[in-house]
Amino acid sequence: MHYHIHMDENELESSLTDRYQTTVPARIRKLLGLNKRDKLEWILDESGGIRVSKKAAETEHFDPIFDQWLDFLEKDMLEHPERLIPLDDKWYEEIVFELSGERGVGVPGLPPTLAEFRAQELPFDIDEALSEEDDK
Repeated sequence: MHYHIHMDENELESSLTDRYQTTVPARIRKLLGLNKRDKLEWILDESGGIRVSKKAAETEHFDPIFDQWLDFLEKDMLEHPERLIPLDDKWYEEIVFELSGERGVGVPGLPPTLAEFRAQELPFDIDEALSEEDDK
């Protein structure tokens, strides 16, 4: 005798390869709107169950008012360079104090003194040309 066990339509399975990779069943890909290279989020719940969902894409925040403000600043600096004030030790320490609430204490990315700030390695190459996307 041969028995065929029918799985419920909501019960889907896939196999793991030797490298622990699997194929997401077509029905799930369609339901989640998955495309190649999308990221999946694996969430373990308290009962030992697992929930898998499409990880939301990290998008850049676009604020048209902010862009207008930056354009205004650029124009103003070009038209009135005499209004620019160099950042000195006192100004820098006041800014850090306002952010940290304590004198002589820095915050992430802003050490307590301007000398320490200037000694930091920049998180980018200042001589490298901007990409087309960054140059917009």
